[in-house]
Amino acid sequence: MNIKLRSFNLVELDDQLLRRYNNCMGHLLFITNDSHFINRIGKECGSETVIAESLFHGAELISNPNNSFKAIFLNPNDPSFSALKFLELAVTHRPATPVFFIDSESEMSSPEATELLAKHHIRRTFRGDEAFDELNAKTGCKPSRLAPKSINRTVKSSNHPGFVCVPSVDFIHHEIFAFDVFLEDDTGSLTLFATAGSIIKPKLFEAIGSMIHFFIRESNIIEIKTKIRQTQKEMVFSSHFPISWKAAETLYKAKTLLQCLQSTNLSDAAVSSSHEILGEVFHLVGQLQAINDSEKLNRFIEQAHNCDRNIACATLSILMCKSLKYEKNAIEEILGLASFFQDIALYNSPFGDLSKTDINKMTPQENEYYLNHPTLSADILAENTSIPAVTLQVIRQHHERKDRSGFPRKIGGMQLHPMAEVLSLINDIIDKNPQTLEDENEIYRHYSDRIVLSYKGIQFRSNMKAAA
Repeated sequence: MNIKLRSFNLVELDDQLLRRYNNCMGHLLFITNDSHFINRIGKECGSETVIAESLFHGAELISNPNNSFKAIFLNPNDPSFSALKFLELAVTHRPATPVFFIDSESEMSSPEATELLAKHHIRRTFRGDEAFDELNAKTGCKPSRLAPKSINRTVKSSNHPGFVCVPSVDFIHHEIFAFDVFLEDDTGSLTLFATAGSIIKPKLFEAIGSMIHFFIRESNIIEIKTKIRQTQKEMVFSSHFPISWKAAETLYKAKTLLQCLQSTNLSDAAVSSSHEILGEVFHLVGQLQAINDSEKLNRFIEQAHNCDRNIACATLSILMCKSLKYEKNAIEEILGLASFFQDIALYNSPFGDLSKTDINKMTPQENEYYLNHPTLSADILAENTSIPAVTLQVIRQHHERKDRSGFPRKIGGMQLHPMAEVLSLINDIIDKNPQTLEDENEIYRHYSDRIVLSYKGIQFRSNMKAAA
């Protein structure tokens, strides 16, 4: 058949063809933990909606071939998983299912961001305040018409080398299909061919009822996955990606690295990877401070704390040291690395993982090991890496206090490294989670006025924003 090469326009599909696909299976998948938004989509979409409260859960759902989804809406600001890694999975498992980013703050609506999305084959965004009727009008096809019951949406392999199978209805949905597409009949013969952007006349769809599957070149999928990976490398330092999205990507990478450090042997490669991530955190903190948005900065700190306590330590340490006017390289090389590796001895202790054990519930033997973990962590790093000696000093002292009431050596005064005092105060704040001013003051009295004022400075900007 001769196929005219131009944009595929859904308007050209006739009513008879659309009625054929009117009875549908499948759901709209929303990945968000915003309770207000969840209530709204529940009212507008009803039983057609599936909710996942994290990208990690969403990744599990789309990787299961037994699940059927018409479209996927995701919040890229969730650090439980990488939004770009999720896209990579979506291309692999559901290469033609439309994916939308929930753009609740209109961060992805600028011309620069739109161009960047198109460059990396990211389909489009969906504003959080946008009605679904408006979205349907944009796509040109109602969600209820996206998936026929007769089509098995499981991705399968084709007998023809170099192709993977996707359901034909997905091809119908896209205005411009991002892949080279082939259609295979019951005998396994390729009978219809269309390159990316081809026009398919409505009459050609009459044959689809007797056909089984479209096929997509694996090279198309590989190309798009490669571009997504390139985006992961570029996005943190791009001025056009939203800061909240960049923060979520960086926190996910940091969390993954720390999980890896807990289960594998240390090496200089791990130190180098940590240094790279700390550079991203430093850059993000600088961007958030530059736009003078305390709300977004607080959200980043909260995400860091929910992600991993050591990432939270690193983030708060960087904020304090910037206010103390320490140099960037010193912050990353000394305090940043110390924050990452301070508890390395707790993960694989003779008593198992003690990093999340309540100190008040430890046995005497566990408690003795815990009180010595700063020294043990530094010794492990010294034996397995070439981490700087001053960083090891900060790790050894990360629970010491200025008034010599800390542990394990009760070092204080001029012997206590200033960056170790910063890290010790942050550890106390995170571990004790003070709820009142009296509780905070009980912690502050063990530290020097300069360090306490630096930490209060972070809190002051937050309170000013809240009061406004």
